[in-house]
Amino acid sequence: MHDLRFYQRISDVTLQDLATLVGGEVFGDSSAAVVTVAAAEHAERGSICFAEGKADHARNVNSAATACFVTEKLREYLPDGMNAIVCENPRYAFSRAALSFLQRREISDTYDDLGPAQLHPSVKVGTHVVISDGVEIGQGSVLGPNTVIGPGVRIGTNCTIGANTVIESALIGNNVTIKANSTIGGTGFGVVQGPTGLMQAPHFGRVVIQDFVSIGSCVCVDRGAFDDTVVGEGTRIDNFAQIAHNVVLGRNCVLAAFAGLSGSVTVEDGVMMGGRVGIADHTHIGAGARLAADSAIMRDIPAGETWGGSPAKPLTQWMREVAWLSRNALKKKPK
Repeated sequence: MHDLRFYQRISDVTLQDLATLVGGEVFGDSSAAVVTVAAAEHAERGSICFAEGKADHARNVNSAATACFVTEKLREYLPDGMNAIVCENPRYAFSRAALSFLQRREISDTYDDLGPAQLHPSVKVGTHVVISDGVEIGQGSVLGPNTVIGPGVRIGTNCTIGANTVIESALIGNNVTIKANSTIGGTGFGVVQGPTGLMQAPHFGRVVIQDFVSIGSCVCVDRGAFDDTVVGEGTRIDNFAQIAHNVVLGRNCVLAAFAGLSGSVTVEDGVMMGGRVGIADHTHIGAGARLAADSAIMRDIPAGETWGGSPAKPLTQWMREVAWLSRNALKKKPK
């Protein structure tokens, strides 16, 4: 279910309404009401989702979902009795359908259902700060000049938000520091191929930042597409880092400058990353792993191991290869 603090339903729709909109065909109860969106494996009653690609993607759709957008080829693999909207491009059709009845609450608008912002009397607010409806900010927190806080955002106690920072669709714990010029809760880098070109994929998730997190300057933490992007308790993120949608960072991790984590990366507790580390999407990094600077992580890394290189490999293997290349590069070619 979308978080009502950050998103609102703008119209009542049925499966038939959505099928007509995208040029699809309903198989099942065309009058079923739709109220929200979800990832296929977590979909609940009242939600729509999509499945594409392999048959397993359709088999793994949660049977509680009200309907799933699929191709005709994949429809037979859905759970028994599930409603389906059959179309040529399920991802595009789903995105277009979702945007027709769900909308993110915009910073520039007012929302009577959220009520006015509630700030503890001790909160310090800099000049030219924008605080939207429904915001709650706890005791001792500080907002730097030109900060923008979107509708429904929660900020805990003793937090410091730097100048020119934008926070949307986010729940922020206690004793959190976010330095200047960072963006929390923006739309992730998700695009969908449509009949006339690329369109922005909708994102209806949140950012959850736990207690004692430190985030540097010019950092982007994108909100989840459906689920949450999470930064675990005590984690430290250096300047100019990118945390993509649906990333889950564990507790007490350290990310040096220019780290880049692609969508749906999972990082367990206590991981350390050197500068300019890049991690491919849907990769899993085990607890206590160490990633050397400039590493390009293309596959899962077991807990406690140290990797480096591009593409990254276990440290001893990488160092042997570098040493071999260095020695052989100095050898003269035989005449």
